[in-house]
Amino acid sequence: MRGQKLTLIALALLASSPIMAQPDRMLLELCVNGSCYGTAFVIVRNQHILVDEDALKGAHLPLQNTQEQTIGSRRFIDMSVYDRGSKVQLDPDAGRLSLTLPAGAFENHDVALNPSSQRLMPTAVPSAYVNYAFNAGTERSDSSVYLDAGFAYGRGLLRDNPSWNEAEGFSRGLTRYEYDDTDHDQRWTIGDQYAYSTDGLGGTVLMGGFGVVRAFDLDPYLITYPQPTISGLLQAPGTIDVYENGVLVSQRQVPAGPFNLASLGLGAGTNNVRVVVQDPFGGTTVLQQNFFSSTQTLAKGLSDYAYEIGIERTSTLANGYEAGHPVLLARANYGFTNDVTAGYRIEAENSLVNAGSSASLRLPIGLLSLGVAASDAGGNRGHGSSLTYQFNDRYFSFGSGIQVYSSAYRRIGDELLPTSFLTRRVSYVNASWTPLSRLSLQISAGNTVYDDGTQQRNIGLNSTLNLSAGMMAILSFNRALNHPGTNDNQVMLNLVIPFGRTSLGFNITHAGINGNSYGISAQHSVPSDSGSGYNLNAQNGYTGTTGLGQLDYQGQYGLVQLTDQRFGNQNDASMLVSGSLVAIDDHVYAGRALQNGYALVETPGISDVEVTHENQPVGHTDANGNLLINNLLPYQANKVGIDQNSVPLQDQIDATDQVISVPRLGGAVVRFGVHALHAARGVLMLDDKVVQYGTATLTARGNTLKTLIGLDGSFYFSDLPAGTYTLRAQTGSGDMSCHLSMPTDVRPLTDLGKIACSGSAGATP
Repeated sequence: MRGQKLTLIALALLASSPIMAQPDRMLLELCVNGSCYGTAFVIVRNQHILVDEDALKGAHLPLQNTQEQTIGSRRFIDMSVYDRGSKVQLDPDAGRLSLTLPAGAFENHDVALNPSSQRLMPTAVPSAYVNYAFNAGTERSDSSVYLDAGFAYGRGLLRDNPSWNEAEGFSRGLTRYEYDDTDHDQRWTIGDQYAYSTDGLGGTVLMGGFGVVRAFDLDPYLITYPQPTISGLLQAPGTIDVYENGVLVSQRQVPAGPFNLASLGLGAGTNNVRVVVQDPFGGTTVLQQNFFSSTQTLAKGLSDYAYEIGIERTSTLANGYEAGHPVLLARANYGFTNDVTAGYRIEAENSLVNAGSSASLRLPIGLLSLGVAASDAGGNRGHGSSLTYQFNDRYFSFGSGIQVYSSAYRRIGDELLPTSFLTRRVSYVNASWTPLSRLSLQISAGNTVYDDGTQQRNIGLNSTLNLSAGMMAILSFNRALNHPGTNDNQVMLNLVIPFGRTSLGFNITHAGINGNSYGISAQHSVPSDSGSGYNLNAQNGYTGTTGLGQLDYQGQYGLVQLTDQRFGNQNDASMLVSGSLVAIDDHVYAGRALQNGYALVETPGISDVEVTHENQPVGHTDANGNLLINNLLPYQANKVGIDQNSVPLQDQIDATDQVISVPRLGGAVVRFGVHALHAARGVLMLDDKVVQYGTATLTARGNTLKTLIGLDGSFYFSDLPAGTYTLRAQTGSGDMSCHLSMPTDVRPLTDLGKIACSGSAGATP
């Protein structure tokens, strides 16, 4: 009572006079720049107002350069640190503390619109998988087997993809061990791997050895290319609406102060970004920016690299390393700024050394990329260079490029290619224009000169017209100019008519060499869950009538595809069966081919429970209470749950959802505690009399259970495991203790009958 009087006196004094030296603690509503953020503990001491630090954090107030004062168990901040351009008002009658701060006093807020990574360490559960594809046909070359098998544990994956067909025999594929370093977005590989360049001037080779590469796929939310940053200022908390090319793509609540919009998730090409900032008083500010994005550049500070060394392997059909050549590839690119990405490449093989550098410059109206390289193959020196330009926006795009190599220029892997496959000059130009929303026009031209003097040139024109009801007409013209060889012209008209998942197509072609042809096709796509689809195609041309009939069925356990094809006088039929087998937690499960991580969901003893992934149903547990779910993002937070409505009412659920992480092509086990409820009831007796009214508690499996005692001495526990317990009761007749035993029973309710209790020491008689 005395404390309440002091608080009232302090409030009255504060309302009518300067702050007194007498300290006092109050609970007031905290409002900042017109927006309120709940209550805060406030202390008035020696003409200073101290506010609870946690409440200031909740109001997004800047706390840098402030000195904390610990009072009791809480930390407080003196409001005098906000004196510059700030105003502090204490209103005891309204029970409110109001702060008015200039926008510049707040911390700068970075607002990321693109989803951010929620990376978690995967559970270290050993698991194995096999993706398979069996193909049997009427032709010798059609019968084949392809496997992709792996054993995953933690972030490590041992995998291979062997294959077999009647024509070429067995191939062991690529055998390797991969380790994902998720902390640095890189992958370490021991074994078979492809080493390749990214600048267009280097080569590609299959090798067995050791390598580490940048693996951006480990973070599916990472945007690797530059994005704009738009800055603004809010005097009070408000909202921002973000429009991309006139379409509203995001809306956010933003605290008062300066803000930066980043990670907008813009696509490649020219984008117009408009940000509408609205404060709580109805004020509106519009921020606008045009930005050109290109996936060929790296965001500032981001790097892409590969360092690989090993022994060359001629092809996947060669199970050993017959080439015997040592191979080295080192490449790296770095985003020096959002406008400049540059890097280098070094590759070596046997007596060959090739080195070069490249750079990409993001311009206001496009991307310019250039590269130079030199090679030395046993004393024969060569050089290569490339120059490309690309521009894209919603209505017009243009691209052009050229690569030139001297006759002595060599790259890794070139010794495995025929001389006629080695290029000496490649040039191209293409452009597209969309004058109307339904019409687009494209033109392209290319020229390739090979080492043996062969030259291939082509010119193409293409137009696409979107008609009503989703229909689309495509008219294309192509002219091929070959030296040596025969020149040819080709004109093609396609009409596509959609009917939901079904589409019907008609085509007519005129070619200078092969004459006229026409055809019809019908396609019905396979649904994403389970169902059937088909593909029918018939063509009539200079080779006669050709036809293709394909029937697909996708179910829970995989895909079956039946194909019958006629070409000239020859028929060919085949059947493809594909799917996967997964071994985890001493069980083997069949399913569709795996593309990502998976998890075994267990509801022990309870069948037909609906399982959800990110709140979407994905299946029901089997008779053993198990379900394997796939397509989980590796190393990311995946929310897996069960629908409590599918669990019998007599069963208890410990939790309805869990957040888990799985490895790449690896699995985890998710167990949900579901058990049958075993309720217990009875009557408490003291000295052969019914105990009336009170409460009682007991401890079972580390949990404290509580029950009310009725007028007739009755008590009830909704779930009591089997065992012997000491129950302690507090009643109007005093405290007492009782001993009861819960038998092992499958019945949902057990009547324990009358339970004799004894009074505790000091109990009221």
